[in-house]
Amino acid sequence: MRPVTIDYIAAGTEGRIWARAEGGMYDTVDNVAIDNRNVRENGLFFAIIGERVDAHRFLPDVVERGCHTVVVSDREWADKMKEAGDVNVILVEDTTRAIMRLAKKYMEDWPELRRVAVTGSVGKTSTKEFVYSVLSSKYKTGKTPGNLNSEYGIPLTVFGLDPDTEIAVIEIGLGYGADMEDLVDMVKPEAAIVTTIGSAHMRVFGTREKLAEAKLAITTGFGRNGQKGVLVVNSDCHELEPQWIRQHTKGDFDIVTIGTGNRCDYRISGICDEGIDGVKCTLEFGAREGRETGGRLEMKLPVIGAHNSWNAALAIALGARLGISEEDGIEALKNVYSNDNRLDVSETQKYTVINDTYNASPESMKAALDILSRSKRKGRSVAVFGDMLELGADSAALHRSVGEYSLETGLDVLVTVGELAADITEGAREKSEDGKKAPVIISYENRAEAEKDLPSRLQEGDLVIVKASRGMALEELVKVLVEEGDR
Repeated sequence: MRPVTIDYIAAGTEGRIWARAEGGMYDTVDNVAIDNRNVRENGLFFAIIGERVDAHRFLPDVVERGCHTVVVSDREWADKMKEAGDVNVILVEDTTRAIMRLAKKYMEDWPELRRVAVTGSVGKTSTKEFVYSVLSSKYKTGKTPGNLNSEYGIPLTVFGLDPDTEIAVIEIGLGYGADMEDLVDMVKPEAAIVTTIGSAHMRVFGTREKLAEAKLAITTGFGRNGQKGVLVVNSDCHELEPQWIRQHTKGDFDIVTIGTGNRCDYRISGICDEGIDGVKCTLEFGAREGRETGGRLEMKLPVIGAHNSWNAALAIALGARLGISEEDGIEALKNVYSNDNRLDVSETQKYTVINDTYNASPESMKAALDILSRSKRKGRSVAVFGDMLELGADSAALHRSVGEYSLETGLDVLVTVGELAADITEGAREKSEDGKKAPVIISYENRAEAEKDLPSRLQEGDLVIVKASRGMALEELVKVLVEEGDR
């Protein structure tokens, strides 16, 4: 982070300097935190009031840890910190809006920084990593760490960028927090990707169309410094076809499409999913500005899942608009990084475990089943699926659809964890009544039951994938499985 002064922070947050540290100490800050456990010296702490925790109560601990500049919205706490004497206190109406305002100003005052954004129902973080790999081949690139894509995560990402960063890849999520327009307003990207529109957040938006409109609001950030802006989309998704986009957005921006259709700017074909050994495909494209001829290139990715062919194509298409050839983009993706809890493979002495516990949707659950069916392993294929949250009124049907699909892929063992996931087993059982062979089905009410019993049910040579919504914390189950597999 580039150092900023207390006066700069007050102006950026639209706050009032309630107190200054005695003697003008700690007049600048060079890092920002919203978690008291993450504060550092010369830092700035925002006392966020969340649904469960009011961070004002951590202020004494924050100061004790060496952070002497705080933004607060509670008048009583402002007075308490003022009495301490060695704390800069900035009082605002709302600390959440304040951190967003400061992030916006910080970015506005960094005009030379180029920025791109990634959003979508599924694949945001994986695609962000692909874009980062492509852009890093030419530019000093920064990115969203992990999945810090909310009204809090985006400011923390912005403040955490190295001062010499040339281009930033920022993931933008959407759910219960701020509107997309407010999130994009902090970033104002010159280019953006929408990966796909799926079933996630149906509880919030109700329909795919409304969700698509919300995601496409990412285009409201285009136009900084007179730039036209470019939107890269997976047009295999109906709501991301150019005609649909034009009907549901405003503004003048270019649209670049990737997908399997003949009219796509970047056409994916010949997909060969080799399970945990990666995926191969062909990428075809026509001439474009800066390139007189098109091309047909083979792409080999060291990541799991055929769906990553689309994510990689999105990254390559965006990179091409920013001066990186398709050939160089594909070369860069040969070493793409895999995130924690996203298709991480652990080979134990007894069996193999794929940790994909970061999050889940019906589409990604089915993709996980495809991974198992396409992996060349001697043992059984085992899917351990937990609850998918935030699916709204259609939750039960969507869970059942995953169970039904498990029979289509020839799954050997289906394990469910949680109350909602019980509908996955119901879907499998109902489908088996049509005459299809059903997998062995094991159901647990909660993670504790699974941790206690499941390791003893697994056999030598099994290939196991574990997946659920983030709230299920099934990464803890993965730890148990890996430990037991190595005993």
